[in-house]
Amino acid sequence: MPSGGPPAVARNVALGGVLAVVAVLVVLPVLRLAAVLWWEGGDLHRILASAAVGEAARNTVLLAVGVTGAAVPIGVVMALTLRRPDLPGRTFWRVAVLAPLVVPDFVLGYSWTQAYARAGFTDTALGWHWAGLLGPRGVWLVLVVNAAPLVYLVVAVGLAARAEPDGELAARVSGAGRVTALRTVTLPLLGPAVAAASVLVFVLTLGTFAIPQVLGTPAGFSTLTTRIYAGLSIGGDPASFLEAVLLALVLVLVAAACVAPADALLGPRLRTTRPADVQAAQVVPGPAAMRRAQATGLAGYLFLTTALPLAALSLASVTRALGVAPTPANWSLEHFRQVLTPRTLEALGRSLTLSVVAASLLVLLGALVAVGERRRSGRAMGTLVVLTLVLPGSTLAVALLITYGRWLSGSLVLILLAYLAKLWAVAHRPIAGALDRLPADELFAARASGAGPLTAVRTVALRPMAPALLGAWLICFLTALHEVTMSSLLYGSGGETLAVVVLNAQELGRVGPSAALSVVLALLVAVPALALWWAARWARARGVARTAMSPREVPGVR
Repeated sequence: MPSGGPPAVARNVALGGVLAVVAVLVVLPVLRLAAVLWWEGGDLHRILASAAVGEAARNTVLLAVGVTGAAVPIGVVMALTLRRPDLPGRTFWRVAVLAPLVVPDFVLGYSWTQAYARAGFTDTALGWHWAGLLGPRGVWLVLVVNAAPLVYLVVAVGLAARAEPDGELAARVSGAGRVTALRTVTLPLLGPAVAAASVLVFVLTLGTFAIPQVLGTPAGFSTLTTRIYAGLSIGGDPASFLEAVLLALVLVLVAAACVAPADALLGPRLRTTRPADVQAAQVVPGPAAMRRAQATGLAGYLFLTTALPLAALSLASVTRALGVAPTPANWSLEHFRQVLTPRTLEALGRSLTLSVVAASLLVLLGALVAVGERRRSGRAMGTLVVLTLVLPGSTLAVALLITYGRWLSGSLVLILLAYLAKLWAVAHRPIAGALDRLPADELFAARASGAGPLTAVRTVALRPMAPALLGAWLICFLTALHEVTMSSLLYGSGGETLAVVVLNAQELGRVGPSAALSVVLALLVAVPALALWWAARWARARGVARTAMSPREVPGVR
């Protein structure tokens, strides 16, 4: 049997390297935030007691509670509805519900203004607009639309890994009604997944910036993140900078208080060693009228919340002027010609380069954490990398700017470090979930048969984990491509990313060019996302075919 000495040394070296990167990207920047307040802080109590900060904090907490309370039920209903194989158009709906995750946050918010605000599509076509869109109600609704697909994903994974279709089928056959079987069998098993989704949505809403900035700031509705952004935008004002640092540290403490206990309590319950069943769940067919009603309701929801806003955004990008009827006679590509300049193409090149490099490094870092946290000495790493995910991008940008700005201020390297810190958990969680379902006996058998560590990983682990690794890479790439909060605070002269160019155009009130840039960015994200969906379907189909093939069906095997 191979000696355990060298592999153990290699594992310790790898663990030490990961801990060093965690310290550089997570621990040290947060400690620097605290150090700034300790050494340079003035009357911190006066800042926290100010009416403006109190109003922003109250708005932030109420918004997080309201978004969680609405998005979680919607996401759970989506997951339960779309798991039924007899739902008309199920394959299409499973892709369509994820559209808000693919569209950048600020593009989604801006698309709603083009659809439902004054002089928007509904105002021009029907003479109706929603007066409350710019303000707290609009911010809440668009954040719910943006968060519901995330809940759907978490709960859908819980259904695949924890639900017991046979138990629900047995309950139905024994006479239990549909609601009773759902309440007594399925929902209790989904409790950890629903709780994890609730914590995730709550903390992410605390740190959201783009949608409150686009829909809330014009109406005077402020949150902690928009105040941080405003404070950092006022160059040379020590009081505003100190307030931004203090509010950033407050959000760090709140995020840690929510995430650490939830990760410790829910993490083990969300893990499972039972592979997700590749066969379709055996459910009792519902009445045809109910299935049609479910599909119709889903279609209406997606049309109003996603399809119409994106269509209005597209029309605004090709309509000659604001307020003109969006008919073919008034269509023009002039806005695209205005924005597709060498400066924009340079920004696109920077965005693509940063996204590719960040995604590649993140998959490596995520895999190392997924392996390292299975040892007692590395269990805290998973929680630490999740902490930076739920931290507001503005908070993380401030922390990195204070820590490394002396050497890297205005450079793309600083933006890359921000992407790595923010998205580490996005790569880690899918890989960790796939590693949980990897049979350990196969790796042990390969090592016992004389295979080296790298050979065992390459021949046994990489093939079944390939879909998770590819998915993690593409998700990190897409997220980095449309990230705007940190980029807008960290970029230097001539270092804008494409998302920053779009945000700057929107803040200048250039409706047509802003819409054109938003369409370009949305397409850049949507095309790789569709590639991810196709690759996942192909990998799943290959896996099902391989599982279904018996030895007699394999050529040459009798």
